[in-house]
Amino acid sequence: MLLLVLLVVLVALVASRFIDNSNPFQVAPKAALFSPVERSFLSLLEKAVASDYKIINRVKLADVLDVRDSATEKARRSILLKLNAKYLDFLLCEPETMKAIAVIDLVNAKHREGHKAVPDWFVSGALETAGIPYLRIAIKAGYTVTDLQAALAAKLGKPAPKAEPMLKGLVKKGPTRPIRSLKPQLSKTTMPAPVNRLPTPALSHSQIRAQSTALIQAS
Repeated sequence: MLLLVLLVVLVALVASRFIDNSNPFQVAPKAALFSPVERSFLSLLEKAVASDYKIINRVKLADVLDVRDSATEKARRSILLKLNAKYLDFLLCEPETMKAIAVIDLVNAKHREGHKAVPDWFVSGALETAGIPYLRIAIKAGYTVTDLQAALAAKLGKPAPKAEPMLKGLVKKGPTRPIRSLKPQLSKTTMPAPVNRLPTPALSHSQIRAQSTALIQAS
């Protein structure tokens, strides 16, 4: 009897490994949708494009591209698998028609195993064939709105934006009116009176001769 009970328990344990009747929704929300780097770049990109484009995040390549009608069934299946397996970080769209204008991927180029550090030949080739500009932007600190605008303009064939001059403060080039001397000016009433010098009396020949003789004797 004891052996029979042990056998039933053993069978139940083995069966429980193959049959999971627990809650099928064993999930939990993530702490944040974007990483700090992605969130910072998105804020900068929103300022760079302003109202010119709509920004969509984390789009599948299959949502942007489709397989040509002339493709064979085998090629269609293969291409669809690749299109559905590739994700794009940011997609710029025309606001009214939502037509794809450009694709931006963030690249962690610090090491080869970083995020999209190695270029994906299928993504770049497919977007190039479809005529959609593709930008790979390395993750680094110090990007400005003008930097992103210049990169987008170069890729879209538009004129580069003019860089705003960096002003650290107002500096006056020179005085706007004549500078007065800091020395106190003396009024005419306080000016010292001129000193009246007495005329030097003329010496006679005998006096001059006597002075010359005295100088020679003193030397």
